[in-house]
Amino acid sequence: MKKYLISIISIILLFSLAACSSSSSSSSEAEEFPTKPVKLVIPYPPGGGTDVLFRLVAQYAEKHLGQTIVPTNMAGATSTVGSRFVKDAEPDGYTILGTHQVVATAQHTGVVDYGFSAFDPVVLMTSTPHIPSISKKFSEEHNIKNMNDFIEYVKAGNKVNWAYTVASEDHYSIAAILDAAGVDPKSLNYIHYDGTGPQYAAILANQADGMIADYASGKGYYDDGTLVPLGMVFDERNPFLPDVPTLKEQGIDFSVTVDRGILAPKGTDPERIKVINEAFKKALEDPELQKKIEELGSFPHYMTSEEYSNHVNELDSEMGKLAPKMEF
Repeated sequence: MKKYLISIISIILLFSLAACSSSSSSSSEAEEFPTKPVKLVIPYPPGGGTDVLFRLVAQYAEKHLGQTIVPTNMAGATSTVGSRFVKDAEPDGYTILGTHQVVATAQHTGVVDYGFSAFDPVVLMTSTPHIPSISKKFSEEHNIKNMNDFIEYVKAGNKVNWAYTVASEDHYSIAAILDAAGVDPKSLNYIHYDGTGPQYAAILANQADGMIADYASGKGYYDDGTLVPLGMVFDERNPFLPDVPTLKEQGIDFSVTVDRGILAPKGTDPERIKVINEAFKKALEDPELQKKIEELGSFPHYMTSEEYSNHVNELDSEMGKLAPKMEF
């Protein structure tokens, strides 16, 4: 009988030790994350503001993460090729999405049937003012120097070929600007290009007259005069384009920034989200990186995952209101 009891006790102890070992192993794995490179999906072609900024910040964040962050461009279908890839990825923290308001606009305009709620917000990274701009040729031909000149030109019923990405944040911005100025957002002749880079190419080739740009990706075009900025969609002027008035200075009561941040697949371990968030937080505290971001016409704008979650919910609500007026 004693031998039997000893055997039973031994078995129980073995199971207990195995359970403890398993628990310890799981805890160890969580603590060690990440143990391999993290893929950062950028749902746009190379060269646009989103691509430039995420690649820059990732270089600094990976120093604090302890693993390489691999920027991976997955362009197509209004950035939804990349967003869908991440949405459907294993929620293990090793595949993340670098994006902005396009997640909301793509849903509200019917491009996809999912939005911010399909992801776990990780960290807000930067905010960038938009700059509605036209080609030098178009500006000179029609004597358009600012947003008010442009609004009057459109109100007169003149044709404008506008480069945009369907249901992207630049689509939302031009629609919101026109709406705030009392102009039907559908007044322009919209031409779809998949991403900011192809839009710049269209301007250079005179296939389009204007686009929503930003200083991060458009600096060279502003410097050489290829692109003429009509106004700054922000509360303050950009110190690198000090002569460009804000829209509010021109009597158009609208201001918004492109808020770039990281999303993870729904169900990602909160502890792993915290690890990634902390790496980006430390990166954004670096004065050298802050200066580089500002030189690109953007601003470091760190938020915790909880703050970022509340922020995207607010963005989602605002964009939903304008969607019915947007051209598709």
